Amino acid sequence: MSIAPPTQVFIPVAIRVSRIRGMFRLMAIDLDGTLLDSKGQVPAHVGEALQRAAKAGMILAPATARWYQAAIRPFAALGIQAAAIASAGADVRLHTGEAVAQHRLPGEFAKFVAELCDRAGWPATLAVPGKAYRRANELPAWAANAPEWLQPVTSLAEVDLSELLAVLAEAPAGDPALGELMAWRGRVSLHDAISFSGDGMVTATAAGVDKGSALLELCAALGVEPAEAVAIGDSEVDIPMLRAAGLAVAVVTGTDETKAEADQLIAGPDAGGIVEFLERLLA
Repeated sequence: MSIAPPTQVFIPVAIRVSRIRGMFRLMAIDLDGTLLDSKGQVPAHVGEALQRAAKAGMILAPATARWYQAAIRPFAALGIQAAAIASAGADVRLHTGEAVAQHRLPGEFAKFVAELCDRAGWPATLAVPGKAYRRANELPAWAANAPEWLQPVTSLAEVDLSELLAVLAEAPAGDPALGELMAWRGRVSLHDAISFSGDGMVTATAAGVDKGSALLELCAALGVEPAEAVAIGDSEVDIPMLRAAGLAVAVVTGTDETKAEADQLIAGPDAGGIVEFLERLLA
């Protein structure tokens, strides 16, 4: 597994902003199940469509439960300097990497969820501002070569989670420990998400923090009206940003609840639905 950051020539965001006034200026797009195909990749023709959109003036922003460095990697590999709605909305950044907002989870929840993940044996990713901790029952083969912004661990007991932004837990359906997590609903924001492989996950962020609140924060920082934003997603965690955007788009392979919130439906990532959508949007 290679996780070294790619080096590319980036498309300046200042040029993009000046060229797209009067139309949709910002596209926030979910990664898993929406942009990434069943192999967890951006197909070549989809990547080319994104590059065309960026060159035409569209500000692109991954909107994902993944932590910041993982969020921007698919775009960096395409030479696109993207803004980001990372950690399920808890970490909002400009194309420069400058933080617009970083919302921390309560300390008591951080302690609880660390103990719960260890006890239940859940694979989980816990994001703090500068890195992510990847919890697994066994260290992966690439652990020795992991970059400083991704630290694999087998226990969260000694991890500093004082600045915890978000949790992405791979909890099996029907696991009794899920009830313990759901008991925090209201004190923290909990949403279902779907991985690129179709596996179910649960995200946790601070109360009131989600992809929708993050989209509004990013729009305000960029001087973009929410009506000028497009949001594309496939699962419950995407619904708040679909409601916040001027144009809500869902993939046909998404959940029924998500599709019900959409103004438009597009084909799933394996069918490259984003390509035809972008061609229509930028025509």
